[in-house]
Amino acid sequence: MALDLCGCISSVFVRALTDLVAMYLISDEKEEEDRGRGHRGVALPAVCLPKLRRLGLHSVSSVPSTILTPFVLAFPSLTHLDLSHTRCTPALLNGLAKSQTVRLVALSLARCPRVTSKSVANLLVHGESTRGLQQLSLFGDVMCGFPMTKEDLLQIVTQAPMFRTGKISYLDISSNPVTPEILAAIPAQPDLRSLGLSSVPDLPLKTIAEFLYTKAHNVEILTLASSCPELVPPTPSRESIFTIHNTLIEPLSRGPSSLTPSDRDHQMRVEHPATRLRVIEFQASMLSVLARGAGPWRVIKSNGARGWYVDTTSGWVAEPGSGSERGTSFRRGLPFDHSLRQSLEQLSESGGNVSTGVGWHSRKVEVFYGHGLLGREAGLYGAVSFSSAG
Repeated sequence: MALDLCGCISSVFVRALTDLVAMYLISDEKEEEDRGRGHRGVALPAVCLPKLRRLGLHSVSSVPSTILTPFVLAFPSLTHLDLSHTRCTPALLNGLAKSQTVRLVALSLARCPRVTSKSVANLLVHGESTRGLQQLSLFGDVMCGFPMTKEDLLQIVTQAPMFRTGKISYLDISSNPVTPEILAAIPAQPDLRSLGLSSVPDLPLKTIAEFLYTKAHNVEILTLASSCPELVPPTPSRESIFTIHNTLIEPLSRGPSSLTPSDRDHQMRVEHPATRLRVIEFQASMLSVLARGAGPWRVIKSNGARGWYVDTTSGWVAEPGSGSERGTSFRRGLPFDHSLRQSLEQLSESGGNVSTGVGWHSRKVEVFYGHGLLGREAGLYGAVSFSSAG
């Protein structure tokens, strides 16, 4: 079961949720007892709702923490939880850390300024509920940086079970104090597909390229909006373009090429590229400098504030076969007439006049199908996922 309350901020909703929590989820007698013991501000649920596994609370920003905490803790079987843009506090994170039944696969704490670095580290390092976590967002930006210290981030990447298993598929640590030393301390992540490193202006681009090459070669989507000293002023725009291609794109997305007579339109085929990097998110000013792109790389804009630099010749394509034998594989060097390449070229030409579901590196946990932060969204939820910069 799943419940998505994304964007519910009306006074009617807040009153209804407050009444629900007061009537069914908080034991007045137990609460009084805990207050007497000094457990102030931590409401304990008296009733649990065991069947719901996926809960989306993105931008439910009007609900006070005294209501949010017992509401979330009333679901003991959660696997997907989106707390981004909420009044989540350390009390809620500590409650999740102590849970013996919650087993999270996807978790978003993006833009939660009331959490503390210690509470996040405690949840990820010591919490049983996050041992199997595969998708994590600690996103922040220049307007609302994530409250993480360098010491706690280092502890997380070296000691948290989710990093030690190597099963992470989505990770966003934008605006966190990421340094070359911290990237070097992260164990190899062969399953990582989408990586967020935006709003880290002092992190060298070469360090990121080395991390992808040596530890995360299957990353397909990388966000670098307002990151890297080589890509922000006072570095000249023309120099930034050369750096992007020479330091990141050419070494990581290119490999030995071959040209065979059977290749239609004499399309160059790339054999065994170093990584799967095919999409890079930049800030709007950098996308304007990139203009129409270079080679197969094109700028694709969302219908909001986000935009990406995309290799139109790369992606997942269907393989021959039928039924259970039919599958997909990652390919580079798609021919000009391939449907995927043509669709990406059309998106590039649209100038942002696209549906809200167009984009990469979602900002919202998809709970309906259980695809988490790697899922796709539509309608207004798609706008939250791919159009909004935050």
